[in-house]
Amino acid sequence: MNFKKTMFALAVGSVGIMGAMSASAATLGNGDILSINTGAVSSYGGALAGTTSWFAMDNNGDSKVVLSEKVALTQGSTGIVIGASNTTPGQITAPWSFFSATGMDYVTTAITQTSATTLNMSGWTVTWNGIPAIPMGSGAWTPANAAVAGMATSGYANGVGVFSWDGNYGSTYTLSYTGTVPVGDASGFGGVKYALQLSGTVTQAAAPVPEASTYGMMLAGLGLVGFMASRRRKSV
Repeated sequence: MNFKKTMFALAVGSVGIMGAMSASAATLGNGDILSINTGAVSSYGGALAGTTSWFAMDNNGDSKVVLSEKVALTQGSTGIVIGASNTTPGQITAPWSFFSATGMDYVTTAITQTSATTLNMSGWTVTWNGIPAIPMGSGAWTPANAAVAGMATSGYANGVGVFSWDGNYGSTYTLSYTGTVPVGDASGFGGVKYALQLSGTVTQAAAPVPEASTYGMMLAGLGLVGFMASRRRKSV
């Protein structure tokens, strides 16, 4: 009876150790990937259709995001890789069309998590119509109809993305970001407000290597199980 109780306790302990080793992270780590989902963009006044990712230019200057200003986005070759440069156009988003000219998104500074609800996106950059770099790291604003547009309603600041995620790998995230095209920009859109909304899933780039102490405890527990089993056979 004592032997069975010992075996059960060790088994439970081993399961607990393994569970702790596979638990989700509370924060993003370097190499974690934010995929970018896409879908149909709904009409103004309604909720977004599906898990849509898009950007918008406030062309009429009313500080709102409406359907006619939205451009749907699709994932590029990698999506957003936390802590990586993502400096090659086509990595984060695939090519999109705006006013019949092609554009893409990339960053000049790695995107990192600065708090549970914010990402550093100060290096967010757009290339469009042959212009290699249109920096979008400043001129943050809060859309007057943010909730209707499907965006975060507060927390906007220069270079700051408003981030929501439950901390579990494989679950969804949302990311809202705003900036303004620099005045005098070669694009001809200087001073126009820009909004970005991304959604997708968070994926851990690679399984974490168990800490030496935890791994050692697990091996010691398994070894003790084997030793007890051997002693049991000899005593029978």
